[in-house]
Amino acid sequence: GECKALLFRRRGVRNVLPEPADNAASGTEPRRLVLLQPDVALETLPAPMKSMVEAGEAAFVTHRLELGYQEVTAEEALQRILPAGVEVPRGFETVGHLAHFNLREAQWPYRRAIGQVVLDKNPCIKTVVTKVGSLSNEFRTFDMEVIAGRDDTDVTVSEMGLKLKFDFRKVYWNSRLSEERVRLLAKVSPADIVIDLFAGVGAFALLCARQGCRVVANDLNPAGAEAMRRNAALNHLDIEVHNLCARECVRHLATEPPLVRAKAPRVHVAMNLPELALDFLDAFREMVTSGTSDLWRGSALELVVHCYCFAREKASPEKEIHPRMIAAMGCVPAGTSIREVRDVAPKKNMYCVEFDVTL
Repeated sequence: GECKALLFRRRGVRNVLPEPADNAASGTEPRRLVLLQPDVALETLPAPMKSMVEAGEAAFVTHRLELGYQEVTAEEALQRILPAGVEVPRGFETVGHLAHFNLREAQWPYRRAIGQVVLDKNPCIKTVVTKVGSLSNEFRTFDMEVIAGRDDTDVTVSEMGLKLKFDFRKVYWNSRLSEERVRLLAKVSPADIVIDLFAGVGAFALLCARQGCRVVANDLNPAGAEAMRRNAALNHLDIEVHNLCARECVRHLATEPPLVRAKAPRVHVAMNLPELALDFLDAFREMVTSGTSDLWRGSALELVVHCYCFAREKASPEKEIHPRMIAAMGCVPAGTSIREVRDVAPKKNMYCVEFDVTL
């Protein structure tokens, strides 16, 4: 096991070779070269190997190995292609058959070379895009440029057994939030009701529906709402889809027929719009301050809110978050917790603010 770990491994390259003719001593039986990692030194060899060298049963030699484009990794190829001072892109988001980059300014002139290398080295990738500009519109979508492969942004993504289809150019999708969706799903029971106010293409909403929950899924983006309907049919699941402003969706739910339940249900409200979701808490201001439900014509319930946001300072995010909650709802409900989700960028950390109120 210790010796195997030192073997040189590279796709398409054999690590056991016949000894070159110019290395072989005349009159001796041909030997084989066993290629080791480049950083292995005689002094660091495992005891069995070292003893063979010392006994003359093996020799520790230098071997020149030439690798072609097919044998090098994408990172190694880009290190050769990009000029000094231009950093190799650290990684990309995979969305179905599509690779999504967010290239820096220095990398921009070489975007097509970067895209082609990624296309060559990843057989499953058929389209490579890079973001142009930022998430600046109300639908959280962004301009993008296809830098390699075919111009096809209609993707199919699998998540926890669900199949999701959508046009990546027209809707918001972030593969890095899949773990957070799993964490949030663990807080939801089959008897609960789920309202997802910024549901995107419906990933979390459909996971909850599959778990047995009654689900209301809303998104302001018409393309998102349409994707949710298609994905619900694709996965044979039933969700109530709305294409409304989040505040309007809450007002609409107030007009729906009363809930008929043996006991007051838990109603989870997911608000995953980190830039603005705290401001949308004003949709629940009267309910929280009065302790009375407006949803489903005043049906009694336990309201459990999961509101995502950004904050700059990790040491005390509540200093930024609590004032915005007070501005929206007039208070910070008792028992409110702030859970760290992930680092997005320097001085931009994502959190989930969670609280529950009995109405």
